[in-house]
Amino acid sequence: MKARNAVLACAVLAALLCCGCVSGPGAPRAAGGVLDLSGMGLAGGGPVRLDGEWELYWNQLLQPDDFRSGLAGGERPSLTGYLELPSAWNAFEVEGKPLPSAGCATLRLVVLPGAAKQELAVRLASVNSASSLWVNGRLCAQSGIVSRSAEAEVPKPSVLLAAFPAEGGPLELVLQISNHSYREAGVLAPVRIGPRAAMEAAQTRQWCVALFFVGSLLVMGVYHLALFWFRRSNRSPLYFGCYCLAWMVNYAQADSSDWVARLFLPDVSAALMDRISVIGFIVSVPIGFTFFRTLYPLEFPRLPQLACSVLAAAFALATAALPMMAASTVLPAYYSVSIGLIIYCLCRLFTAWRRGREGAAFILWGFLVLGVVGINDMLADMGLIHSVYLLPVGMFVFILFQAFALSLRFSRAFASVERLSVELERKNDAVEREMAERARLERRVVDISEEERRRLSHDLHDGLCQQLTGARLRCEVLTRKTPEGDANSRELRQLAGLLEESVNQAYDLSCGLWPVEHGPGGNGPSLEELVRRTAAASGIAIEFSQRRGCGGGCRNGLVTQLYRIGQEAMANAVKHASPGRIQVEFACREGGSVTLTVRDDGIGRSAAARGSGGLGMGIMAHRARIIGAELTVEDAPGGGTLVRCTAPCRPAGAEG
Repeated sequence: MKARNAVLACAVLAALLCCGCVSGPGAPRAAGGVLDLSGMGLAGGGPVRLDGEWELYWNQLLQPDDFRSGLAGGERPSLTGYLELPSAWNAFEVEGKPLPSAGCATLRLVVLPGAAKQELAVRLASVNSASSLWVNGRLCAQSGIVSRSAEAEVPKPSVLLAAFPAEGGPLELVLQISNHSYREAGVLAPVRIGPRAAMEAAQTRQWCVALFFVGSLLVMGVYHLALFWFRRSNRSPLYFGCYCLAWMVNYAQADSSDWVARLFLPDVSAALMDRISVIGFIVSVPIGFTFFRTLYPLEFPRLPQLACSVLAAAFALATAALPMMAASTVLPAYYSVSIGLIIYCLCRLFTAWRRGREGAAFILWGFLVLGVVGINDMLADMGLIHSVYLLPVGMFVFILFQAFALSLRFSRAFASVERLSVELERKNDAVEREMAERARLERRVVDISEEERRRLSHDLHDGLCQQLTGARLRCEVLTRKTPEGDANSRELRQLAGLLEESVNQAYDLSCGLWPVEHGPGGNGPSLEELVRRTAAASGIAIEFSQRRGCGGGCRNGLVTQLYRIGQEAMANAVKHASPGRIQVEFACREGGSVTLTVRDDGIGRSAAARGSGGLGMGIMAHRARIIGAELTVEDAPGGGTLVRCTAPCRPAGAEG
């Protein structure tokens, strides 16, 4: 699989380089300032490149009349030599010395198009930095203002499409060029000639393709910035979005897109547009490196990132501050650094791929295409190779492969989320079952506790209480049989009193553990008896009222817990609230709910909370949870504390 990917990538790269570096076979070339196209027939054919030898008149701004009538004084223009186009004139040598970049020149070519009459057009592009074109003595196109001095020159490199009628005779092309702003001067892209309609259609297609790539970079940039906005913990979409936008700014204002930005901003100065374009390229390099570092921090160290950022900042400041001639002169140095950084990033991406990092294969092959294309464009811009600019293709491939990597990451993330969701749902079911089982066990523990209370209560009532009662009766019989004056009579009466007090305490203890009225056949809790005994024991006036709309058919387990809650609430009021009166109300509504209310007029919750205690409230809350009741403890209107417990009312025998 890896070998197949490598072969595919190499095939793509070979195709790109072949498309960029190879010219069409058999194309005629100009020789001695003349290009014969009569044998090709331009009427039905496509554009033809006017490559070859053009007449070069260095440091002369000539017009067509100068070639027919001569210069002032009758002298003919002095021919410097023949310049091979497309090329920069600063690579042309005169007397063994290359021409300087800054200066002006006139280029002349005679084209023999054939005898047919037709509408033709000549296309000029990448002419630094101002130009004027005459065809057969007529000024057909102009870009900027050509001048011998930098002060008078107005640079405006752009695409020129000069249309003119052809009468079947020779065509004289006279091209004035001046350059005082760029390191390379001359005609850097092929000059083309062809039928006007075909040339205009080709230019329209060129701009449509450029707008497509500009729009794609804009959409991808905004899309990744939106991804970062919604998920800021992942910073890789932020840097990739900025990377796409930086390349969009560079490409839209560069000659590789035929300065497509001029379609929307025709009045922007060339200097500003060029500076923005170059700065867009410069900042894209550290942004791209930072993007790789966010993806694979172990493979991309921080120190190269910092060095790259510092270097880019220095070159960006130089581009913004220096004159364009100086700024364009130092740009090849940044090209060299960028080429080295591309090779370094490819090595680190290869390492990430070998280590099995997520998506590294897609990022590696995508950046391999972009890196080779970038090197091709930089070498072509430095004049070291003859090739077309392939940046849009490289960026398109890189974005496509990055989208594959992003899709892979998202798909794995979604699969992980689905797996975690299934596991979470399974664990939630287990927790719910565990909670249900725990609640059942809690109810069972409480039921067992209440059953044990009932057993102890019955054992006390039927056992100890009966025995103590029998002993008290026997003691009373012995007391009546003993004469009044006997010495044992007084002790027997004291013993009978102790036995009677023990019987009463045993009965109270039995009722406290499990009131007799609270049996399975009872109609409700024995709250009335509880109120009576609590009032008698505490000496506090306790009022009891009840409303039974359901006919007294409440479930026994529910009644038991309400009884215990009421018992604890009254005990708390007696111990902590220092009340003068306590009101207890039990209300059961048919088909609704059952409510137990305990209200006192004591010192209130805040003052009572300063005392000891707290366990009773927890026990009350626990009992309320067991029966699904809502327990509230709040300050009563007018002072005191109000305890209210409301539980669902179920008929006796219903499952709970």
